[in-house]
Amino acid sequence: MSRFPVRVVCHAILRIDVVPARVRALETEIRRRCAESDAQLVEFCVDFGKPKRRAEDYPALNYLRSGKADALLIVGVPSDKPLPPGDLLTSRALSGFPMGWLNVPKLRELGLLPPAIGPRSLAAQRAATLRERRFPCDVIARWLDAEGYAAPNDDPGHFTRGDVLKLLREARATRPPTLPDEPQDSPAALL
Repeated sequence: MSRFPVRVVCHAILRIDVVPARVRALETEIRRRCAESDAQLVEFCVDFGKPKRRAEDYPALNYLRSGKADALLIVGVPSDKPLPPGDLLTSRALSGFPMGWLNVPKLRELGLLPPAIGPRSLAAQRAATLRERRFPCDVIARWLDAEGYAAPNDDPGHFTRGDVLKLLREARATRPPTLPDEPQDSPAALL
């Protein structure tokens, strides 16, 4: 298993007549598949398919909006039935398919999450903090995207490993030098 799995939230769109046992079985299956794919299922959100018109109406998106998840898995059950018409999430994210996997930059591009606005100086500080905790650069990039820091380039529109390395160099250059606990060549303080 990967040391730093992708954090996933699942949004399951169900028909009203689906029984609770079927919902539990679906959640178990999603958890199993996430574990096999080195992903961590953060939450399993159930939606009974009533059309929503605002992104704020989806509890699953709150996990992505707050930086607690990196990707959204959308599953329509049963898969042979059409998805609810007029629903914001399914119309923008699924294009008629019963299942979809979207990362934070793609959700921002589709207008389902607010634009990333975190300033570069704060992104550099956050990258340095995550690096001190021994996170690899690709995981730091994912977290910066998830936490809403604006990527340095419109193309590709998300943080890359190279972007993180630049941020880490910037953070090192702007960090004030540390002072020793006691000045050299000075007598120790008397008690």
